[in-house]
Amino acid sequence: MKIAIPADRPDLDARVQNKLGAAPYLLVIDSDDLSFEILDSSLLASGPLAGLQALSLVLDKGATVILVGYMSPNIIGPLQKNGIEVVTSVSGSAKEAVLRYKRGGFGVAENNGHTSIPKSSINFTVRFSEAWTKTAKQYLSLVPVLTAVILLVGLFKAFLPEKLLLALFSGNLIQDTFAGALVGSLLTGNPINSYVIGETLIELGVDLFGVAAMMLTWVSVWLIQMPVEISILGLRFALIRNVAAFLVAIPSSIFVVWLYRGGM
Repeated sequence: MKIAIPADRPDLDARVQNKLGAAPYLLVIDSDDLSFEILDSSLLASGPLAGLQALSLVLDKGATVILVGYMSPNIIGPLQKNGIEVVTSVSGSAKEAVLRYKRGGFGVAENNGHTSIPKSSINFTVRFSEAWTKTAKQYLSLVPVLTAVILLVGLFKAFLPEKLLLALFSGNLIQDTFAGALVGSLLTGNPINSYVIGETLIELGVDLFGVAAMMLTWVSVWLIQMPVEISILGLRFALIRNVAAFLVAIPSSIFVVWLYRGGM
């Protein structure tokens, strides 16, 4: 059995973290021999999507149990319906949590429309210095990512056929905005990367309308990992959310650029 745990360090002595999407590392531990795989969560998107991306990572690795400090009841229910066991209010080290789970020392989180997660169990007393340390680690972990993106951008600028770029972004406001929204919908990764890629597109002659649309859909539309969203939240919700986000991104990007250029 594989157990997923959000952790502050890449080892079994790490402390179990409160949320999947906010932890520096995700551990997928085999309960039989305590062997484990380390998943670096530094590339996750920020905000609510980080939690879904973290779920995607651990489920792709075959995790059937999640031990965590807290998880939204709206997520717990669909996971349990799909055979994923969720245990909340977990603290201590990752190794202790797995061993306690094997002994039957945890109760499964309940979700029948009402949450039974005790609010008092959530740790709201994390010290200010610890928060700053975690933030610094997150930023430092982005340095190699940004370095790689900058190197790839150089190749992108050197080898991207000009005809292809002109075919996608012709200078027409509607076509450029739609093309940018489509490109952003197909990309995934940390939103910071979109800044670098957006700058490169502008240097190559793409108008701000297309770049703004790409950045908006990058963080709101999730086509590549949509199967995971469907498995967790259902087909109808995933389709409506992604289609709505895509459609809203187009007029929003036009409005943003219009304001930037002094429309008001």
